[in-house]
Amino acid sequence: MQAKINLKSLIIISLGCFASINLFAQSPFTGIENLFSEPKAYTLFHTKTILKIDGELDEKAWLDTRWSDFFVDIEGDLKPIPTTKTRVKMLWDEKYLYIAAQLQEPHVWANTKPEKDIIFRDNVFKIFIDPDNSMNDDFEIQINPQNNMLFLIMNKPYRDAGVPVSGWIPIGIQSAVKINGTINKAEDIDNGWTAEIALPLSAFNFNPKDAKQNTNLRINFLRTNFDFLVKDGVYSKALDSTGKAYPPHYSCWSPQGIINMHYPERWGYTLFSENTPNTSVQTFVLPYSEKQRQYLWLAYYKQKEYLKKNKKYASSLNELKVPENDIQINGKKNSLNLEVNSKQFLISIREEGSNTIISLDQDGLISNLILP
Repeated sequence: MQAKINLKSLIIISLGCFASINLFAQSPFTGIENLFSEPKAYTLFHTKTILKIDGELDEKAWLDTRWSDFFVDIEGDLKPIPTTKTRVKMLWDEKYLYIAAQLQEPHVWANTKPEKDIIFRDNVFKIFIDPDNSMNDDFEIQINPQNNMLFLIMNKPYRDAGVPVSGWIPIGIQSAVKINGTINKAEDIDNGWTAEIALPLSAFNFNPKDAKQNTNLRINFLRTNFDFLVKDGVYSKALDSTGKAYPPHYSCWSPQGIINMHYPERWGYTLFSENTPNTSVQTFVLPYSEKQRQYLWLAYYKQKEYLKKNKKYASSLNELKVPENDIQINGKKNSLNLEVNSKQFLISIREEGSNTIISLDQDGLISNLILP
């Protein structure tokens, strides 16, 4: 009898310890969940009619096209909902990617200086595009309420020592702005402004009808708003006690989870449909390969943090507290591999029994390799 009691007690104690281990066990994503929320997705319908780029959005194709969700703070749920509403809609045809943005704003103002590069320092709407989902060679397009534009190409993100290339202008681009009110007039209250842009698909070497490219284009949008003051009827940025402008308010379509738009892995997904507008939206299902990539980004973020603290890269996944084997994704077993030297690293993931390897290097470049 005594032996049974002791055995029972041992089982209870063991179960209690097991429960404690489970209770305190942490996901490898703990602490950086904001960087792993699923980005939003948008179905782009095909328009068979030629759109007039005038900022009006009164063609049937536009009227039948759904608006996106209203923008949220760039950090997502970490911050309150923006006080002014912003939303976008998109279409495509054989030549163009069409983007329309509607920005609510009671005071529409813009810097009156002629230099185009001044626009990124003021209120502006920005478009970020990665046409091949490689996370490198990305495009940035900016437009302000005066229809001034700025174009940049990034060879890789700033975080990886990327260098922006300016002076690029897509051949055949069209744009227009419609002010719902009066610009730079402080005495009245405006409704906002609308931007309509036709981006040549050739500028991104992207073909929506190519099955391999169809869902590869990643995109996100950012709205920048500065606090302002009015003096003698002229708008200007509000300054703090040191004479510097207050940090701008950032809102975007798909939350980045961090105050940085140059995390292309956080941009939204696209589905290019050959159906015309006013058709049922396709349900987006996060691809299996994107779930695999999450573990690559986990190791990447931790490797970069390790470098900051230790002035070198970690030599093993164990040092980074990142799982290496038996990673379950959709019930399938995956494993990670890390290769490192003094200045570079390569993280790769492979499903057990698969001949496809996805890798990510120190510059944030995604590559796919199919073994023979």
